Amino acid sequence: MRGEQEKICFERVKEQAIKKADTQLLSYWNIVNANSDYNAFPDFTFADGFIEHFQVSAANETRKGSAHNIAVNEFEQDYKEFLQSHSLKNESLDTRDMQIITHKMGSPNYSYKNFVNSFKRNFDKHKESLQKYNGEKAVGIFLIELVGSRITIMQNGQFKDFYRLGVDKELLEYIEKYSEYLRYIVFANSENYEFIDVQSIPALLQNIPTNLTFGVGRYMNTKLNLFIDL
Repeated sequence: MRGEQEKICFERVKEQAIKKADTQLLSYWNIVNANSDYNAFPDFTFADGFIEHFQVSAANETRKGSAHNIAVNEFEQDYKEFLQSHSLKNESLDTRDMQIITHKMGSPNYSYKNFVNSFKRNFDKHKESLQKYNGEKAVGIFLIELVGSRITIMQNGQFKDFYRLGVDKELLEYIEKYSEYLRYIVFANSENYEFIDVQSIPALLQNIPTNLTFGVGRYMNTKLNLFIDL
């Protein structure tokens, strides 16, 4: 496997597909080879096509990257420095005293608008790489991973479910424009995934329930540390 995040997402989807006995998805997942060039498109190849992984989020994105990924990296770095600097023998504690320290990640602003922008921006970037790709692409698969805060589906102002790409009219119509380049979208969201045949999008659009809206909550990342002075 190549990059760690690609490996984690790829294997997580595979594990879920095995549990669901999703033979169609596994027929591709079981025959791929990882691209040995970390900087080249695509991430994985097989005889008839490819799988390309990328992340999207509901946080704002700039040229510096996703505000979510930046916050996660800063949180992990701060936590690492905290552990290195914090002495287990804290002189301020009396004998057999206990200290609990909570380390929290700063939460960037999340919104459905940010998610749509992130999705289209990253999709476009990888679509351009696909257009330049000279390898086999009869079966093109984008593995799109949502990271950060979860998105909710609301119907008539009431919570209905967690986000599914298959009921998002705006993004389905957007993906449909590129049906000549792609065969499948695998959308990985938390502990679930959707395996969407791009050719089935017209039928999906006809069956989307009415009065759906999408909301986004906060993303919390916390580490608890227990220090005991013996």
